[in-house]
Amino acid sequence: MFQPLRGQSSFSSTTDAICIGSGRFLRSVLVPTLRAAGSTVIVAQTRGTSFASACIKAQGKYEVDTIQKDGQVDTQVLELEAVGSLGQVEGRTTFLQLPSKLPKLKFIGFGVTESGIVQGGPAIVDLTELLYNCFQTLPDNVISVVNTDNLPKNGDTIKKLVLETEWKTQPSDLAPFRAYVTSKVHFHNTMVDRLTSHRAGDSLVPLTEPWPTKTLVIEDLQGVLDAKVLSALPGVHIRTTAGQLEQDHLLKLSIANAVHTAMVYLLALSRVKTTCDVLKYPEIRQFLDLLYAKDIAPSLVLRGISKEEAQHTYDEWMGRVEHKHFGLDNFWVGQNAMLKYGVRLFSSVEANVKRDETYHPSVFMAFVTAVILRYLTPTQTDSKKEHGSGPEVFVGAMDSIQDRTPIYSTSEKTWVYANGLTANISTGKYEFLDGENGHTAKLLWKPTGIDASKSSSNDFPKSARAESSSEVSSGVGITVASVLSSVKGFDLTNDAYASFAADVAALYQRLLSGKQTALETLSDVLRNHNISEYLATKEEVATFVREAVAGVQIIDVHTHLFPPSHGKLMLWGVNELLTYHYLVAEFLQTANMQVEEFNSYSKEKQAGLIWQHLFVDRSPVSEACRGVLTTLHLLGLDDLARHWLGDPATNTPPPAWSRKYFRSALRVDQILLGDWASIGPTLDVFKLPHTLAGVRTLLEKWIDIMKPEYFMSS
Repeated sequence: MFQPLRGQSSFSSTTDAICIGSGRFLRSVLVPTLRAAGSTVIVAQTRGTSFASACIKAQGKYEVDTIQKDGQVDTQVLELEAVGSLGQVEGRTTFLQLPSKLPKLKFIGFGVTESGIVQGGPAIVDLTELLYNCFQTLPDNVISVVNTDNLPKNGDTIKKLVLETEWKTQPSDLAPFRAYVTSKVHFHNTMVDRLTSHRAGDSLVPLTEPWPTKTLVIEDLQGVLDAKVLSALPGVHIRTTAGQLEQDHLLKLSIANAVHTAMVYLLALSRVKTTCDVLKYPEIRQFLDLLYAKDIAPSLVLRGISKEEAQHTYDEWMGRVEHKHFGLDNFWVGQNAMLKYGVRLFSSVEANVKRDETYHPSVFMAFVTAVILRYLTPTQTDSKKEHGSGPEVFVGAMDSIQDRTPIYSTSEKTWVYANGLTANISTGKYEFLDGENGHTAKLLWKPTGIDASKSSSNDFPKSARAESSSEVSSGVGITVASVLSSVKGFDLTNDAYASFAADVAALYQRLLSGKQTALETLSDVLRNHNISEYLATKEEVATFVREAVAGVQIIDVHTHLFPPSHGKLMLWGVNELLTYHYLVAEFLQTANMQVEEFNSYSKEKQAGLIWQHLFVDRSPVSEACRGVLTTLHLLGLDDLARHWLGDPATNTPPPAWSRKYFRSALRVDQILLGDWASIGPTLDVFKLPHTLAGVRTLLEKWIDIMKPEYFMSS
């Protein structure tokens, strides 16, 4: 391994690049960039030999498939000068000797993901030893290290790790080597962006989209790169001004990555396997547009991005997402959910809250947050364990679960989407990890108590603890606030965040209830979003209240407002107004008259007594009296009120058609007071015993007669 692959005894004079790593990103982005710039490349597979062996067999050639918008697949064949594996002792030894054989070496590609960019990591040690051999054999060469992971400040991070690395065969004095690294080796900060999967049936062949506008962006503040040569391919950019790359990253994280995160969990819960199927759900595009307009775009403008540039980036990204012939696995994209939520979505909320005191997170940001929490909610306790070690694997449930088949059963519809994690569209179950310790999933499990074995296609799992809805809502609210408080920057003491947490909890509760799918809930959110946003001014509040009252059916639960057609049920006239029971009670509390005497008078006499005592003789008038005066004044009666007497009621029963507009309530004051003097005669009418059982039967009879909506008591 690591020998020239086309029969020559030595490497060609154009061999000036070594790549550590053989992932799809490196093979479909960095290697094509270097080859287009005229470089000849050697690739080192970090673990295993699958790619290295296949490439050697093909005499240094490998393929990359690009699927065009019309579905046509174009296959590019790329040639490597040599290939090998660092997973073998012999191969690693040969690899470390490469600098002595490559006098023009100037590029080292580092195709290692964030998990490998750690102190003491094997790839970091390999890179350090390779650079030490460059120091020994090529001390005058300027070396550029280019990473293909989107870790922020990836070049700076790798440089720091290299300067701190120690290895078994290192010299006693590392100062000269570290000085060389500082002066001759440039660790470029980079950004890479090209959606990449693999050819069906062959995981070694990358399957990718056409080159985006910003496929590879390299920061070169020292001007050591030939920008014109490296930019031979459209989509490759060299940034020579400080701050430019940060803006590139900001646009990618806050738009491309954020939109991806906002849609994949919704699609996964909806039993949709790949991102390209988003085209089947136009409501999701509407939702993403509104999320961008209300939360993402304003945050970018506040952080120095022009509105035009942000919109251009969003439009391009949506064009890529809506590539109907190419998509990624939603469950694969959905890994590391809370980490992605914080960096990609909540970062926009935080930026808005810090810079705009009038901002409140939109209902769309609350919805996507609730959907992510719903995705991370375990639905059964029998999650698969990693043989007692490693992170705990949880089992989640998609909407409308159909059967009880465990996810780890043999099924042709179960697929592995990442690192042994599986999903099954048929059973509606999926496995997932939640960070290192499952913090969020364990928190969400506690208030819900969801048991997937009780679910069906019509009924999502209910709480196994059988709590009342108010208790569940309280538990959910506390848990959602706890989960969000673990997100960096979330401050529950801030009113904007507190109200946001309440919005998220309300939507999360709906998603858990099983009464609606996530997509159905989204449809409600879209339909109602214009009346769900915060009202900023008194005028907006007034307009909203008028429209709301005009457009809603109102039920007066204690009405005296009957039409004349209801005869005696219609209590009207000044006598009825003045003998309302609150005024009667006030009169009896303040006048020198016993209730028995008052009740012996006619309605007209009672009204006269109340008028004189409460309205003429006393001052100030009570709240109940003010209501009477206001009514008389608005009717223009005032002094003439007492002269408007008489009762025109005809005692005609109300027509049957009107009954649907009125509902009854059953007053139970006498029963609650134990007023047997009143209850006894009523029991006698129905020939019931004077016992609690008789009273219960009496209530049941009146319930049958009146069919009341509720009991009432003063």
